[in-house]
Amino acid sequence: MYLLDTNIVSLFDPRRRAEAGPLLDWLRRHDRLIFLSVVTLTEIEAGYLKLLWDGKTARAAQIAALRDGLLADYSDRLLPIDRSVALTVARLAEAARPITLELADLQIAATAAVHGYTVLTRNLRHFTPTGVPALDPLVGLPL
Repeated sequence: MYLLDTNIVSLFDPRRRAEAGPLLDWLRRHDRLIFLSVVTLTEIEAGYLKLLWDGKTARAAQIAALRDGLLADYSDRLLPIDRSVALTVARLAEAARPITLELADLQIAATAAVHGYTVLTRNLRHFTPTGVPALDPLVGLPL
């Protein structure tokens, strides 16, 4: 099972699909193995709101469509931050010392750790220090 980092989800954006290569087809074929963290929704919503604030309404509408599609497609595969994940965040941050990682990355890593999933990410350096399994699917698709 796999948990998508937000930078992988961003490849679902029509403007970035060319960067994804065969990844999007692979994700469609293995969709029951793919999960999202609520953290990814937070990051997408923050981007949407920033675009609105900046007056970029057309782009904001595209991001809103992406968000709404994710909510529909992953409704049964959207993982929360519960007590176990919250405690694991602190443990992973400690394990990564002296490297300081972003809270969102720690939350995604902790969600993957609690569920026994592998993170799919373009930024391995954000996850490797935690010891949580992570792969860059643009370098090599899993399975």
